[in-house]
Amino acid sequence: MKCPAATYDIKVNLKNRDWAFKNVGYGPANPDEPNDEFWQERADEWNTDVDQAKTMRCGNCSAFIQTPEMIKCIEDGIEAGEEGPEHTSYAEDVVDSADLGYCELFHFKCAAARTCSAWLKGGPITRAMTSKQKNMLAMAQMEYGGDSEDEDEAEDEGEE
Repeated sequence: MKCPAATYDIKVNLKNRDWAFKNVGYGPANPDEPNDEFWQERADEWNTDVDQAKTMRCGNCSAFIQTPEMIKCIEDGIEAGEEGPEHTSYAEDVVDSADLGYCELFHFKCAAARTCSAWLKGGPITRAMTSKQKNMLAMAQMEYGGDSEDEDEAEDEGEE
């Protein structure tokens, strides 16, 4: 598997994540806080109540990729440049504590406790995607314009 650029290039990841904050309501900023205003906005957007909106998280979105291969890409990206005799890996702890995955729609490392306007029922993806899942993601990417040219350019430079 070719690792997506955002898993190993922090600048690509932050650029794409910032785009999601600004354009598709990615958040809340701190999922451990009540964030009443954020959740009311999502509830209004989805025409539901706040309690229901709070169940619609990245961790159960069909664009949230947590395959073993993707988790390895994320961990390897976190560890990049941290080698040496005294190096102790913390990548697995980071991935576990944040419950990280990869947002296939908007191309960034994503925390399971967050959400965005593009939430899709049926995740997380923990094994190879079916053609139905791939088609659903392709349609959502067209709707939200989340495909990133920077992603493609960085992937060409950093094949693994």
